[in-house]
Parts: sequence; structure tokens; C-alpha cells
Amino acid sequence: MMKVNDFLRYEISLSISYEDYFRLIYDNKYLIEARLGPDRTFIAKKSVYGNSRKKAVQKAVQWFWKDFKGVLGPAHKIMTVNDPHDEVVYDDDFACNDLGNKYLDEPTIDRILEEADGELARDESQGSENHPPNSVKRIKRRRKQSVQLTSRLTQSPGGTIYYRMTEMPAAKNARPKTKNVKLASKSLNKALKEVARRGLDKFEKFEDNAKRKKVSSPKAKQAA
Repeated sequence: MMKVNDFLRYEISLSISYEDYFRLIYDNKYLIEARLGPDRTFIAKKSVYGNSRKKAVQKAVQWFWKDFKGVLGPAHKIMTVNDPHDEVVYDDDFACNDLGNKYLDEPTIDRILEEADGELARDESQGSENHPPNSVKRIKRRRKQSVQLTSRLTQSPGGTIYYRMTEMPAAKNARPKTKNVKLASKSLNKALKEVARRGLDKFEKFEDNAKRKKVSSPKAKQAA
């Protein structure tokens, strides 16, 4: 029985070989709506309803195993579910193993590959009944870069802002050490106020004083 919120219609397509189709008939399993294609493959279609494509795919898989009980082999080899509501969209968070992105038909695969612009490809691995392959696979990950807000403030892809500090060594001729201090602020203006409030920028004044001393030192010697 269809639930009230399962109002979206999807279409399941089965591509059944000539031999497997008649094996179904011998087992008293009939697909009246099946039509023979030019390559001696029977194409059967069935409607399924759900509140999303992910739910529709889940129902399609359950129906397939309940009705055919493995006679036709793994579902991923012969079954697809269309995407009439354009729910499958490629973005940075696209997950190939999400059930809503599996069992894609050819038009949807072609569209998503075009949207991915070379970052996805067809998943042609064999898989198994318990671990079916995805419709597409990722072949190149898009690396997110940190954003340089100022010369010392950097924001990570996750939104965390870090302040780069330089620790001046006590020993002479030693190299200064740098470290990134994590800030609680999420915006540039608040980060600048937090740096001043926590006194993280005091080392800059120290560096400026050190530079001034180095510059004024020769002049002092000349005056003497």
C-alpha cells in the first residue's frame, strides 16, 4: 500500500536476456509488460512510488529480490531506476555510494558525467549480490584550498580561522618558530578583534622593535 507521502513516481527498467526471460516463464513468473528489443533482450518496466529517488531505489531493490528470488541474478546487472525529478546532481558533496545515486539509467549517467566534467566515470566493476557496484565512480578528487584572509590569518575549507604566530628564539642566530593558533571566530572582523583581545599580535610589535634597534645601532656608534 502506498503511503501518503510517497507521491513521486519513478520507473524501474529491467533488461532481461532472451534465455532468462523464458526461464521466468518456466518458473511461472510473468512480466506481461515486457517487450522484445532488437538485440533479443526483453525490456520490462514497472512504476514505483516514493518521497525521494533514494526511497524509490530501496523499494525497487526489495521488489526485485522478493519477486524473482535471485532467478535473474544480481539486481545491478539488469535493473535501473530513472530520475524524472532531477534529484541526482553533481556537486562537491556527491557520494557515489549513496543509494539515491545508484541504479542510474543511461540518460542520467550521461548527464551526471557531463556535470562532473571529468571527475566521475562509469563504474564497470563486477561487484556482488551483497555489494553491488555504484553507477559511477570518482576518478579525481577536487582538493579544497585554504583561503588567505590576511598575511597572518588563514581560513580552512571547513571555515576555521588560524592565526600564524612567530615565536622569537632566546638564543642568538636561531631561527624563529612559527605556529598556527586556532581561533573561535568565523569571520575576518571578529578574528581581528579576537587576535587583539588575546594579545596574539604582541609578537609583531616585538619584531618591529627588534628591527628598529638593528637600524639605529650603527647610528649610535657613529655618534659616539
